[in-house]
Amino acid sequence: MAEDALFDSGDQREAIVYFDNQAMEIAGAVNIDAVREVQNLDLGNEGRSKTERAYRRWCLEHRLFLCPLNDLGPHLAAATDDLMLPPLIEGLNDRPDGHLPPPIVGFFSQMKQEYASARFMLFEGISSTQVHFSDRGVALTNTLDYPLYSLASERVRTAFRIAYSLLDKVAFLVFRYWNLDKKHPDRVSFKNVWMVEGKACLLPQFEKHDNLPLRGLFWLSKELFDDQLKQTTAADARELHSIRNALEHTYLRVSEGWTKPFMINGTSNGSFGIAIGSDELEAKAIRVMQMARSALFYVSFAIGVEERKKRLANPGQLIASMPLYDLEDKRKRRDRF
Repeated sequence: MAEDALFDSGDQREAIVYFDNQAMEIAGAVNIDAVREVQNLDLGNEGRSKTERAYRRWCLEHRLFLCPLNDLGPHLAAATDDLMLPPLIEGLNDRPDGHLPPPIVGFFSQMKQEYASARFMLFEGISSTQVHFSDRGVALTNTLDYPLYSLASERVRTAFRIAYSLLDKVAFLVFRYWNLDKKHPDRVSFKNVWMVEGKACLLPQFEKHDNLPLRGLFWLSKELFDDQLKQTTAADARELHSIRNALEHTYLRVSEGWTKPFMINGTSNGSFGIAIGSDELEAKAIRVMQMARSALFYVSFAIGVEERKKRLANPGQLIASMPLYDLEDKRKRRDRF
């Protein structure tokens, strides 16, 4: 299959040997202990308040910061979201508004902001122990299955939805950056962006394409949508798509704690929605956040591979630079007049 030509999983033993060899090569080229002494991973931004410190520690423990160092463990040096797109090369005539940064720069920033906001909503929803004033006086029915209705619960639901939607937005970025041949751009999703429309085969642009981060992004999508793979390498991702559909389109009944009167794939009342315990929903929401984080890393690294190819293909090409500046934190405040 064409799918195997680009994204063949290969023999697991071969992968183990490959990574063992890579680890040995790195260990032989670098004094790892000396590097650890120079780079103190336990120095970083702890936060100004007790709540902020708890939030940052929670993000570190669940590996949710957009910083590669967070994959090494809950080190304070990783308590930052410093993931950015690589430098991009564009022709002078590629866009009429050439005096502005490429649109994907702003799009990537928006995705990062959505991720960071959803991450904090999830933290708030999980850590909340009080009834919020907005919940008072909202008349609801006790359906006798330990229902959970609250602002905190809605924050968890919303965080799940935002994180999952980021996967489709990453797919849209793939569609635009690689100029994929799609007749219906509005139907691009994390599941189908790789495939020829209406067919179970890869797009020609991806056949034998040498880009390992892009391959990783593809296999991340397989964890969610490939039935066989979901039962093996990503069993914990098995229900994520069902939860998302219930949150967006039907009825997800959330009960307190791990109490689940019906299994997530079970039905009742004539298939009227699915049920899940609040603790399990929180765990699934963290899992989706981690997958969204991985997708943002993969797409940034994959674009970096393509940009390096551009430079290597034209070594003598004259390239003018356009500096980009960080958005100051004070600019993130909304002034009201």
